[in-house]
Amino acid sequence: MSKARQERLREAKKWFPEQGFTENSHVVKAYRKKFNVDKDCAMRELCMLHVLSSEKQKSYEDQLAAKKRKRQEGRMPKEYIKPDQDEYFYYIAGYTSGGVPYGITWEQARKDGLIEEDDEDYDEELPYQ
Repeated sequence: MSKARQERLREAKKWFPEQGFTENSHVVKAYRKKFNVDKDCAMRELCMLHVLSSEKQKSYEDQLAAKKRKRQEGRMPKEYIKPDQDEYFYYIAGYTSGGVPYGITWEQARKDGLIEEDDEDYDEELPYQ
């Protein structure tokens, strides 16, 4: 155990009873701020001091993992959609002032050889149409 940790634990033994934490207090957050440590270190040291039970630590870790998952899901697109294509246009070159798209249709793309015949409607093979 490092000297810094030993010193923190010694100081925390005095600090913790003075705070008057309740069951619903944010003990880990307060410990992090007071001793300038990360969440993992704070939880580990609070368990060493027998302030956090292992069940409470597990619950806290689960909450952190759920928040992280939710944050990452928010960053990922739900479904990738090419912005310059839709069901009518192979390539959308732009939009008129009325908001109507214009560009190369799928039929024109096939006729001009931009896409191969194999690529045209591969979803016809799907069983759930």
